[in-house]
Amino acid sequence: MAEEVQVRPTHAPIIVAGAGPVGTCLAIDAALRGVEVIIVEPRAAWDPPDAKCNTIAARTMETFRRFGIADQVRAAGLPDDYPTDTIYASSLSGPELTRIVMPSRVERSQPGFHDSEWPTPEPMVRESQLWLEPILRAKLTSLPNVRFMPRTQIEGYTQDDDGVTVHCRALDDDRAFDLRGGYLVGCDGGSSQVRKTMGVKLTGDAEIARTRTSLVRSGEIRSLFGDRRPAWMSWVVNHKARGVVVAINGDDLWLIHRAVPAGETDFEVVDLEQSIRDVLGVGPDFAFEVLRHEDWVGRRLVADRFRDGRVFVAGDAAHLWVPYAGYGMNAGIADAMNLSWLLSAVVNGWAEPTILEAYEAERLPITDQVSRLAMGKLEENAVAISARSIPKALGARHVVGRLMRRRLGEKLFNINLAQMSPEGLNFGYYYASSPIIVSDGEDAPAYDMGGHVPSTVPGCRLPHFWIGDKSILDFLGPDYTLIRFAPEVDLTALLDTRLPLTVVDVPVPADPAFKHKLLIVRADTHVVWRADALPRDIDDLAYRLRGGKSA
Repeated sequence: MAEEVQVRPTHAPIIVAGAGPVGTCLAIDAALRGVEVIIVEPRAAWDPPDAKCNTIAARTMETFRRFGIADQVRAAGLPDDYPTDTIYASSLSGPELTRIVMPSRVERSQPGFHDSEWPTPEPMVRESQLWLEPILRAKLTSLPNVRFMPRTQIEGYTQDDDGVTVHCRALDDDRAFDLRGGYLVGCDGGSSQVRKTMGVKLTGDAEIARTRTSLVRSGEIRSLFGDRRPAWMSWVVNHKARGVVVAINGDDLWLIHRAVPAGETDFEVVDLEQSIRDVLGVGPDFAFEVLRHEDWVGRRLVADRFRDGRVFVAGDAAHLWVPYAGYGMNAGIADAMNLSWLLSAVVNGWAEPTILEAYEAERLPITDQVSRLAMGKLEENAVAISARSIPKALGARHVVGRLMRRRLGEKLFNINLAQMSPEGLNFGYYYASSPIIVSDGEDAPAYDMGGHVPSTVPGCRLPHFWIGDKSILDFLGPDYTLIRFAPEVDLTALLDTRLPLTVVDVPVPADPAFKHKLLIVRADTHVVWRADALPRDIDDLAYRLRGGKSA
């Protein structure tokens, strides 16, 4: 069991700042690769988690499948029969404009939903971070090579050729002390102390929107759906308010966002309680309790670099953007999975330290690209539901109101389908420029947030296919995996190199993306090389995949 320290550890190959989902996933992944990790967190071990993120992406669920917790995660949160639909309405109790129908847990295997044909063994899950974090924490603290240090604040670091000295403070007794590690990863959020110590600049849009968010308890909110199919997420647009209601447990817990009007800087112009009533479409006698509240500013900011020698940033410490398709937390976990296996490769001794250059080379460009695409969609949506676009008659039951709702509903459906069913965002991104990916000259399919074309072009995610009741992803090894579709190809020369390699022999799947006899796939499921035979200079290929640089 991981210790919640009585005697504080002083050294580990990897030190992680921040035990939110990003830092915790990085620590779990490194620990499962045999690396000792110290993870520090300013919150107490028993502090309640945040309720901000409410979508777990399919790629993240594939990671949880590898961690052995996917079934537990999928079973948490909403009731089995609660739909994950998104609706747009004039209020929660008012007429709908449009609906994007998505499955409940019991409907998950049924056809006909927007994500029914996604190419994954682990479809996305609508679940609050409130339920996810305890599952991740339990996995973290079950690992003997993880040392968890709650109530500990990182105040800075110094580094030299041999490692990083991390300057910490124990918050319970205000005692300063140092930790020593090989590498430090800042997963310490948007106000990251690690990033500040690095001297990194954030570039982009410093303010996009202001929002008031409340976690609310009310046993009556679900009844506002009446005899309609309930929704997981309800976007409300009317002449008084614009907001979002998210079902947290499908019963009496709800997250309610209210937008501050454009141009306003004072959050108080949106009355805390009245704005909730305006979004719900209820009067002064409707009972609810605000359990937590936060005012926040939405931004689109990306760090100009993700690394300072032995120190890295990931998640919100590296990039901030307004919630879109749940990809704030999920992008951070993608950072963590990219970086963790690289750090573990160096710590475990089979990779050159230069392999770490791949992290920034891969993650920074895709983060910037995704944030810009998301920003474009959000601006489209904002224009469609701006106060100027919403007439008072939108919620009216007469023919004019119905016509207005139909027209706006069609527009909102077309704008937001890619957000609510983001197949491309999950599977379509690729690493176009990386020192450890060997291009063969073919371009990857164009990136689109809504849809994607499976591809084995180096840099793309390995397309999922079933082998019996298992996914090809289940057969991937801890480092590199060579998938051989032609058993007659001799691999002796490659197996004689120092490259850690798991060999998987499988028949050629029907998917036309698979047109080569050999694929090498790395731990985070991205293809790095493909061909029909081994190259003549096999040592050069192995050296490059270990992070080596040719003279």
